[in-house]
Amino acid sequence: MTWSNLSLFLVPFLVAAALPGPAQGTFVATVLARGRASALPFVSGMVAGNAVWLVAAIAGLASLALRYEMLFLTVKWIGVAYLLFVAWKLWTSPVSLELADGRKPGGFLAGAALTLGNPKAAVFFGAILPQAFDLTALSFAQAALIVAVGVAVDFAVQGTYLLAATKARRFITTPRHLKAVNRSAAVMICGCAALIARRG
Repeated sequence: MTWSNLSLFLVPFLVAAALPGPAQGTFVATVLARGRASALPFVSGMVAGNAVWLVAAIAGLASLALRYEMLFLTVKWIGVAYLLFVAWKLWTSPVSLELADGRKPGGFLAGAALTLGNPKAAVFFGAILPQAFDLTALSFAQAALIVAVGVAVDFAVQGTYLLAATKARRFITTPRHLKAVNRSAAVMICGCAALIARRG
């Protein structure tokens, strides 16, 4: 395995990870409404879910996993239900800037559910990996390196979104601003849930 092999995997993955989707929309909206700490577990869950799909693809399990469509539909709808719950809480919660920054995070499972409930990740990795690597000849150390680099790239991309949202949140200085942001975020999250629900 060479660096050119890694680049054949990382460049498409970097582009795919950077494209904004419902998951990014959800955690950006959450950061604007509740602060950075509330989104860190969600981002970690997203990255962990992608890492699971990456490991499955390397192990040759992606095609097998796609057969269990009902399982992934269940995971997807759990994620959608969680997003709708978050949106409802944002819309109805009392407005307090101090409370917004002090809320305990709890979105790891939601982030993981959104990526694990999307078999398209398995399709992506299943299509890209064989083009970049001879999967039958990978050692354990090489496979671990692919996963570690993939996780690092994913965190870097999502961290960029997180940083941008955190900087934007500095302009929220009054409870009135926060109330408007909370309700806007609730609408955004509902929209993201609808997009996820429409996916096959």
